[in-house]
Amino acid sequence: MKISSCLSTAFQASLVFVAALCVKPAYAQAPRVQVLGPHLVALRFSPEYPYARHSQNPLPGEGLVLPAPESSFIKGQAGQGSENKANSAEYRIPVPDFAGDAGITGVSLLADLELTKGASLPSINDAQSTERPTADSAVISRFARSSSTLGHMREFDAGVFGEKMNPAEITIAFSVNAGGRVWLHGSHGPLGQDPILLLRTRAKLGKPVGWRSAEQSGLLLPKISPLFDQFLRDTSIVLAPDGMYYMTGTTGGPEAMVVTSDLSVWKSPDLSHWSPVRDVPRQSTVVWNIDRDGTWMKPITLRDGEPFRPLWAPEIHYINGTFWIPFSVPRHGVTLLRSKTGKAEGPYEIAIKPDKPVSDGIDASLFQDDDGEVYFLYGGGWIAKMKPDMSGIAEPFRHISSASGRDVGFEGVSLFKRDGVYILCAADFVQGDYSTYISTSKSLSGPWSERYLAVPHAGHANFFEDKQHRIWSTYFGNDRHAPFSARPGILPLVQDARGRWHPDLSYKGPEPDRPDKQGITVQVVGAIGPSDGKPQQVGVMPVNDSARRLPLEGLSK
Repeated sequence: MKISSCLSTAFQASLVFVAALCVKPAYAQAPRVQVLGPHLVALRFSPEYPYARHSQNPLPGEGLVLPAPESSFIKGQAGQGSENKANSAEYRIPVPDFAGDAGITGVSLLADLELTKGASLPSINDAQSTERPTADSAVISRFARSSSTLGHMREFDAGVFGEKMNPAEITIAFSVNAGGRVWLHGSHGPLGQDPILLLRTRAKLGKPVGWRSAEQSGLLLPKISPLFDQFLRDTSIVLAPDGMYYMTGTTGGPEAMVVTSDLSVWKSPDLSHWSPVRDVPRQSTVVWNIDRDGTWMKPITLRDGEPFRPLWAPEIHYINGTFWIPFSVPRHGVTLLRSKTGKAEGPYEIAIKPDKPVSDGIDASLFQDDDGEVYFLYGGGWIAKMKPDMSGIAEPFRHISSASGRDVGFEGVSLFKRDGVYILCAADFVQGDYSTYISTSKSLSGPWSERYLAVPHAGHANFFEDKQHRIWSTYFGNDRHAPFSARPGILPLVQDARGRWHPDLSYKGPEPDRPDKQGITVQVVGAIGPSDGKPQQVGVMPVNDSARRLPLEGLSK
């Protein structure tokens, strides 16, 4: 749409002010956060990313339809059963820290939403909404209602929440009964605008200068690049008593989602220069192999009719004088290897139940407490104490949840301790981004804090301590905003005034020796998403997005 069609000659001087209201909306990327007034924040979210159902893949048409057609489901996600439900969907929208700190007193939703009989109005943080204008409507209409489609979107008010509101994220749920249907449209819908969540805050936010961020959480990443050019996911690093860092992770390239057998380990004296743990030709990194050394995990199963038996997410730990490697084989379970020599190169043997897995699930991990007790973890937060000799599990597994009762993440669990505080990390998909979340507690038995976003786009990360006692996070990249895809990376972390762990933005990683210094889009066949083997685009999105503006930008002027 040309600007001249929106403005008369007399108003040309106001071009800069109103340009954002005249350009065509319909962009799912930044800016996604907007301060509208002293007590009002707008969060725009993409309707094609309901939680769990399509965590990794956009819905066709960039919207939500309920009941969901079977063709839109991802079968066998992460090698497990799907959480998809045909008649319901929910969105978990991260709340920026500055808004959470101000205290959230109420929420309303602006949406291009169509409902038929049998469909309920959306609920927000478990409170049923009512379709009605709110006090915020005057703020919206002041700039937008007369000049953009935003003014014609339906408004749903969920009332005042007070202390019940979860400041870390807000959940919006849709459901239908028999015969009902829901259409939640996005940027290509009839009104051409993604849904917008309006937050009312208790404390003043200061001058509404149009705070915005490409990251809805407000978190950014320092400049990082792969440590070396090797397909590696779920990267794990440990510092051993010999002064060397050891690394492992999911290997095998695209076959990592089909059938793999090797477990590989690298070493480094400084986190910059990496080499194989052994000098044996052809097997220099491989320390264990399913087909050569495995037992119960050898059979190859089928996933959507195709062979399936990958070796996923090995971690490396140094505990009680030797190296340990927990890992998972999807559709089979998790187990633990022990080095018989005390060396990272092994040889390794199955330490627990050679004839069956320790437990079902994926993503195994270990944690040793200050008193020497060792715990086995897996999935998104299952934990149990091990026997003193680590030959088995000494108690039933229990599940750790955040303060709201929800999971810290759905996979990729790990645990460490700092200054008497337990830090549980897990991976989760929120609005299409695969990131690392944290919940903390002063006791393993809880209570645990509400989860918060710690490392954007890191996914299944592993935290470790360096020689200077600094905490680092591993990184491999698995969503559309990651700086690289399926390569090993690291970045240091710092704590803010509230004790939350976040990336250290002062860090400057090494320059990559490849021509993709500005970021490229990487094709990884079957790396994420549907298990049909089709390539999925993963990598950096264009950063020059000045022409893409949210109509609400004018509200901060």
